Amino acid sequence: MRKFLVPVILLVAACAPKDGMRTFRVGDGGVADLGSIREIDGPVTVRLVLKNDLPDTLYPVQLHTPCGCTQARFGQKPVAPGEDEEIEVTYNPAYRPGPMEEIIQIRYAGTPARVRTLRIRGEVIGYNHPIEEDRPYAFGEGLYMSHKVLTYGRLRPGETGDFFFRHGNGNTRGAEVVFDIPDPWKPYVRMRQPGRMKADERDTLHVKFTMPAGLDSVEFALQPRVDGKPTEEVLLLRAWKKE
Repeated sequence: MRKFLVPVILLVAACAPKDGMRTFRVGDGGVADLGSIREIDGPVTVRLVLKNDLPDTLYPVQLHTPCGCTQARFGQKPVAPGEDEEIEVTYNPAYRPGPMEEIIQIRYAGTPARVRTLRIRGEVIGYNHPIEEDRPYAFGEGLYMSHKVLTYGRLRPGETGDFFFRHGNGNTRGAEVVFDIPDPWKPYVRMRQPGRMKADERDTLHVKFTMPAGLDSVEFALQPRVDGKPTEEVLLLRAWKKE
């Protein structure tokens, strides 16, 4: 059995690219299936090889990728009929769990073929990011938030503004989270209370604020409480009268 396995293993190793980069041969409109992509491993780079099966020399001048998560590079050298064109494509899976499919367009000049399209697809295996990555402010009692100040800018009296902010329970246990709205401001603020949150649960809150009449500016604090205990930091709300 061991004598049979040795040549098979050597054959597989010989097929791997010398530079370690995975290579996919695709046709115009073709798809390179990257399979499973682990988000925690960061960006993945592959090489796409596309044969010029047209009777004309191709003069590549530009690469276009609609999504900023995908970057492509090429040599901008003329590709004669029958020759291969190579493109390096880097895909960044950060915060994109689930199925993915991205388009790469090659644009040419001076030939009937103006654009050729390639695709990459795969399945991003996500992971649980540290809560501080997108909720960097520690308010105390295990509460983390994306903002310290909700700034609504200038509003006309009676006009309502919207603000979205992220929050999360960084505790290793469940916790009851509420935001105390000062009594004088309750008629002007509408928001959903987080309520009971599981350990490491994260959510986004939508806060509506209506500018009262007779004031040039507004600033007051929303006091977060975790299991009834006030946090060290407060969340400020600010707005100004628009003339």
